[in-house]
Amino acid sequence: MSEAQTERADARTATREAQTLRHPEGHLEREATTAATTAWETHVAPDGRTYYYHPETRRSTYAKPEEMMTTMERAEAATRWRKFTAPAADSTGAMKTYWAHEDTGVTTWETPKEIEEVREIVRRAEARATGPGGRGTGAGRAESRNESGRASGEDAAPFAKEYASMEEAKQAFKKMLAEYGVRGSTKWDEVVNRAGADARFSALRSTGEKKQCLNEYQMAQAKIEREAKRMAEKKAREAFRAMLEEHGEALGLTSNSRLSRDGSLEQALRDDARWRAVTDQRERAEIFEDYTRDLRVREKHEREHTKTKRASEFRECLIEAGATSEMTWRKIYEVVKDDPRCERCEPLARLDVFESIVRDLARAERAKLEVERKAKAREERKRREDFVALLAESQADGIITPRMPWKSFVKRIENDERYVRLCQNLDGSRPRELFEDLIDEIEGEIDRKLDDFEDLLRDGYKARELHGNTTWEKAEKLYRHDKAWKQAPRDEARKLFVKFIAKVFRREQEKERRKREGIRSEDDADRPSSRKKSRRDRSASR
Repeated sequence: MSEAQTERADARTATREAQTLRHPEGHLEREATTAATTAWETHVAPDGRTYYYHPETRRSTYAKPEEMMTTMERAEAATRWRKFTAPAADSTGAMKTYWAHEDTGVTTWETPKEIEEVREIVRRAEARATGPGGRGTGAGRAESRNESGRASGEDAAPFAKEYASMEEAKQAFKKMLAEYGVRGSTKWDEVVNRAGADARFSALRSTGEKKQCLNEYQMAQAKIEREAKRMAEKKAREAFRAMLEEHGEALGLTSNSRLSRDGSLEQALRDDARWRAVTDQRERAEIFEDYTRDLRVREKHEREHTKTKRASEFRECLIEAGATSEMTWRKIYEVVKDDPRCERCEPLARLDVFESIVRDLARAERAKLEVERKAKAREERKRREDFVALLAESQADGIITPRMPWKSFVKRIENDERYVRLCQNLDGSRPRELFEDLIDEIEGEIDRKLDDFEDLLRDGYKARELHGNTTWEKAEKLYRHDKAWKQAPRDEARKLFVKFIAKVFRREQEKERRKREGIRSEDDADRPSSRKKSRRDRSASR
């Protein structure tokens, strides 16, 4: 049974046991009668623990019922201390007893002082009840105490203690109620009968204060009892579910099983304490429905797992048979149809696996080709870069000159390894194309420098620094520090200079002739720059 159920059983017996502590003599007589008439049976659970079953009420509990307890056990149960066993720390495997307090949670290997005091009270009471000169059962004293009320309680109890505050008095009164097993449904008269002789009963002066404190205590106690009941029912449901899990396979339970009253399932499990712990048939049906619902989910997962496993095995079978991305299903099926892995796999699943393999193989082939293509592209790019470096070296050594034909250059490099490797490329620029690109760059650079040189000459003519009779040496003295003069290729610049001076000379002669003939000359409109395009303009038009 659960701890919550055990606590409820203890709470049910606490009422009588609290009175037993004060008047154990009267309880001794009742014990013999109760023990003789009890209907409780003792059984042993599968885990080895002892539990008790009542055939008439069909109730079971791990806590020893009140009717079967001895006087000493009743007295100990009335305290807040509970006895448990645990394995000893040594290797003998022996069990050792320890005590735990229900309120504070304190545990101890030693017997608590309260338990020793209770035992001593019971022993003295038993000695007085059975020995010579004893006072009998004590029933008369109990009756007289009930009739006399508070007066007799004051004779049996010590004087009321003075408390520092009302709160402290209330706490003492509530503690007394707990010790006497007062529950949420206990009436005021019953509280007076149980605890009237206790000194703490007088902690609160007026009856109204006592009843108010009792009401507060009972409200809190009712909440605790409701929570304990809820936890007990929860544990009972969990135990019922665990019982179904435990016996499900043996009883052949499936997701289609149904629970019916007095059916085969109830007949097989009705003797189990966990079955009897859930008394409501409707609640049993709900728990069983949850169990079968989980079974359906579990069976579905198992089917999916089996299907996936068989598909994986069939996939391995196809790969071992040499399946490729170009192979057809009919051809590969003829190879694997007698394999056990193929027979276990469902027909539709076989086609799905085959199509998946074909897609994966095709994807792998494409990925492989892409890797090879990139590697080839990197290699060809490296070859082009090496050949471009060869061209740069040839240009620096003066081997490559402006307007040099490819046939003249290829004869010089046809045995060079960099040229031979570039000829093996299938994509990209060829050696001749790279060479012609370099020649175009060289010629373009020369044209740019000559354009700058021609602009320099035109600016000199406009500034009246160059004339038709200006020599190369005189012009060099004028512009030797100019960047355009220094960077211009010497031979091409000299030829350009001679052509430009010749044009200037002819222009000057024409102007002299016009002047002699009386024809009006136009200033700058007759200059060479306004009649013909410059090199830069001609290059741009091309």
